[in-house]
Amino acid sequence: MTPTKSTRPELAFSLRLSRSSDESSSLDVQLRACRLKAEALGFDAETIAAAEANAYIDDGVSGGSALETRKKGMARIMADRPICVIAWKLDRFARSVREFRKLMDWADEKGVRLITSDGLLDSADKSGTGRLIATIIAAVAEWELGIITDRSEAAHEERRTQGRWISGKAPFPYTIERRDGKAYLAEDGEAFALVRKQIAALLKGGKGGSLAATAEPLPIGRYQWRKLLRGAVLRGWREHNGELVTEDDGVTPVQFGPEVVDAATYKRLQDRLKELEAGERAERRDAPWLAGMVVCDQGCKYNGGLSSRKRPLYKCENGHGSVMADRIEPLVFEEFREKFGHEPLYAVTYSGGIDHSGEMADLEAKIKRGSANLLLMDPEDAGELRALVADLKATYARLSAEHDPEVTETRTATNTELWEVWDSQDEDEQRVLLTQRGCKITVYPKGHQGGRVVIEWAAKPEPADYEAAA
Repeated sequence: MTPTKSTRPELAFSLRLSRSSDESSSLDVQLRACRLKAEALGFDAETIAAAEANAYIDDGVSGGSALETRKKGMARIMADRPICVIAWKLDRFARSVREFRKLMDWADEKGVRLITSDGLLDSADKSGTGRLIATIIAAVAEWELGIITDRSEAAHEERRTQGRWISGKAPFPYTIERRDGKAYLAEDGEAFALVRKQIAALLKGGKGGSLAATAEPLPIGRYQWRKLLRGAVLRGWREHNGELVTEDDGVTPVQFGPEVVDAATYKRLQDRLKELEAGERAERRDAPWLAGMVVCDQGCKYNGGLSSRKRPLYKCENGHGSVMADRIEPLVFEEFREKFGHEPLYAVTYSGGIDHSGEMADLEAKIKRGSANLLLMDPEDAGELRALVADLKATYARLSAEHDPEVTETRTATNTELWEVWDSQDEDEQRVLLTQRGCKITVYPKGHQGGRVVIEWAAKPEPADYEAAA
């Protein structure tokens, strides 16, 4: 049986709305004009209603774009080949002479009649004059598009230099705030706190100090999280076409919003990201509590695992035996409390240390941008910029001379004893306390004279950084 061909629509309405359109060219305005034109051409109410219900709409699409890329509107028209297509004005079909000619050639080949509601185009008119006028109008529409694009870009550039938000949703973790009828980026308190918390975990390292671990609680994906950490947004800056948006001097970044982190923290963050890229990784999430401290009598490391009954145990990496976790972990805790539980909790204070690394990194970037701009300028016009670069270099030299990040650490015993805070510590913090005390657990075969589990501690342990104070 021969398949039947699909019926071509008798009438179609082609609507297009660009991103910068106003109410005067809304979809409702276009649809009303197309409907009135169809009635004037003698189409019946049922055909017009069908065309209106199934209108071909390119919403948020520039008239200069290729016909084939307009997937929801023009590309569908070219696939369905309606007998008659009505648009509001010629520029709704195309704002490019090349694309308009392509559309006219297609319409002639497929037997499609193209009409505008204002009467300036009817492809059924084969006279040279009609085609010439239509082509001239398309050329004017293309010229207007160029003017609109230039004007729009100039307006965007002005807003960027003023630190104003141009359009769209604010980037995480900011929110949009309107002042004097203009949009600016403002701090989203909850989002700022969350990002700062995750950055602190990343800088601290350990179990939660990886990109994957810190990204989990955030309302953005891991790719966006990595992009946020490496980009200029954390400083309240913006990039446009891959370049940092700067003030008129071409050196100083425009401040679009408040800083999420300061220069020093941002510098430490970038250093930390480089460490991770170089291969540093956080501990595995399923690392057992005594990871790295348990060995067998032959010195082999014990790793975590599960028994056949799904109970946690420690297993020799070379198969020399295993021991249940509840067999050794309580012993370690009891002995730690007996030996060290009554030691005082220490408050740690830091003094001295002048760290200008963040500010110096900012200055280096400004000096680099300024020096690059000087190479492109006429020497006679570069006096002001040359003075700015010289001032930046002088500031850098001063900070470099002051830069001395060495810090003096002082520990002071408090009235709180270590056993009082043990239960409030998480496993990572408890493991740090055990490691600082030189904890080593050796597991022997059953029947060993000194017992199967032998716990040893360093002879002269260093006092632990139990509590830190700025």
